[in-house]
Amino acid sequence: MDNLRAPPLYTASMKSLHSIAIAFAAVFAVSTAAALEPRTWIVVDGRVIEATLQSVSGNLATLLDNAGHKIQLDRSFLSIGDNNYIEENFPAPKKSAFTTTQAPQMPQPAKSAKIDPKTFVPGKEAFTLTNHAFEVMETPHFKIMYQKPVNPKDVCELAERLWLDAAYVHGTLPQKFVGGRKMAVFLAPDDQTYDYIGEWYANLLKDAGQVENAARTRATWKQSGSANLYLPREISDKHNVVELGRVFRAYRQGSTPKAKVEMIRGVWTPFFTHCLAGDMLDLQAPGTSAFGAKGFFAITKGHSYFKEVSLTGKSETNLLRTQSATGVDVSTVRGLEDARQWAGELKKWVKKGDVKPTFETLNGLRSDTTDVKGNVLSYAWAHYLQSTLPKLSAFNKLIEQIATSRQVPDPADIAKIYGFSNAAAMEADFLKWLTSSDFR
Repeated sequence: MDNLRAPPLYTASMKSLHSIAIAFAAVFAVSTAAALEPRTWIVVDGRVIEATLQSVSGNLATLLDNAGHKIQLDRSFLSIGDNNYIEENFPAPKKSAFTTTQAPQMPQPAKSAKIDPKTFVPGKEAFTLTNHAFEVMETPHFKIMYQKPVNPKDVCELAERLWLDAAYVHGTLPQKFVGGRKMAVFLAPDDQTYDYIGEWYANLLKDAGQVENAARTRATWKQSGSANLYLPREISDKHNVVELGRVFRAYRQGSTPKAKVEMIRGVWTPFFTHCLAGDMLDLQAPGTSAFGAKGFFAITKGHSYFKEVSLTGKSETNLLRTQSATGVDVSTVRGLEDARQWAGELKKWVKKGDVKPTFETLNGLRSDTTDVKGNVLSYAWAHYLQSTLPKLSAFNKLIEQIATSRQVPDPADIAKIYGFSNAAAMEADFLKWLTSSDFR
C-alpha cells in the first residue's frame, strides 16, 4: 500500500519521431509468415494497431489490419515487444541488435505521444458500490470512477500514457485487456468516500476468507493515499474490468484544519505516476510464489520509483507497511525527498561502502524491511535494467519469465537474459554504470 505526501488515437510530430528513431543491424529476407494470429502493435508515435504480421524485408515490416489493409512500418518505429515478436517469427541469420550511427535518444512514449481527449467518453451507467454511486469516464483502457468535484480527465490522460509506456516494452500487455476489459480506477473526493471504499474492500476480503488481510486493510487504510483493489470475478465480469483495480485520494487536505480541501490537478502527479506505473507492471507479472520472491521488490518497486522520478522529476511517495493486523507497527519509508539527489547520493553511499550494489543486496530487499538506501538502490537497479534499447528488450523477457514461472530467475539466469556470461559480470557492469555519468 502506498501513502500520499503532500483503440486510442495518438499522434506525435515527425521531429520527435526522428529524435527517438532506432535501427536494427540484422537484414531480413522477404518472407511470409504462416498461420500467425492478429495482435496489437504499438508504434512509437502512440498508434495502437490491430494487425497480423505478413512479411519482413530488411527493416520494413508489413502488417495486414483487420480491415484487410496493408500497413508497412520501419521496425525502428515499432515497440520493443513488437520487435521481439518479429525476431521470434522471422529470425535473422545473425543475432539482431539495436544499432545506430549515433547513440539514440531513449524512447519515452509516455511523454512524446499526444493523447486525444475525444477518446475519453462518459460511461453509459454508474458504477455502484452498495449505496455509493460513481460517475464513469471511459478511456480506451480504463474506467475512471469519480464523484464531483473531482475532474477525472487528468488521470484519464496519465493512465493512458502509462499504459502506452508499458505496452511499448511489453508486447503482451494488450492481451490483459482482451474482450474490451479495462482497469477500474476510483477517485475519492473526500475522506468519507475514501474510507467507505476501504471498508467495502475490507469486507470483501473478509467474506473471501482473507481475515488477516482484511484486518490489515482496516488498520492501514486511513493512513494511506492509495491502494490496490483486487476485485472478485463477479464484479469484474459485471463491469468488464480486469481484476486489478486502484483507488486514490483525489484531494489534498488544507494546510490548517479549517483550510478547504483541494482536488489534485495535473497530469504528471508523482504519486499517481508511481502507483499506476507499478500497476502496469503488476498486470504483466502479478506476483511470485513464496520461494521465488527474492529480488521481486527491487525490480517492481524500483520500477515504480524509476517511472515516478524519470517522468515527473519528483518523488512524493511513501511506502506504508505493517506486519500485524492491529496497526500498532504501521510505518512509512520513502526515498530521498529531492529526486535530483538520488543518483549523487547513491554514488557516495557506494563509494563509502554503505551500499553494495550486488545481487545479494538486491535479493535481500523487502517491503517490510527496506529503508531510504534500499529504495534508492532499487530505483537505480530498475533504471539500469531499462537503460538502453537492448536492456529494454531484455527487461521485457525478464518480466515475461517472472510471469510464466511465478519466480524471479536466479542471478545467473538474469545475467544470461541480459547477455552476460555470469552474475559477477553483470554486477561489475551495474557498478560501472552506477559510478558513471550515464547514471544521473
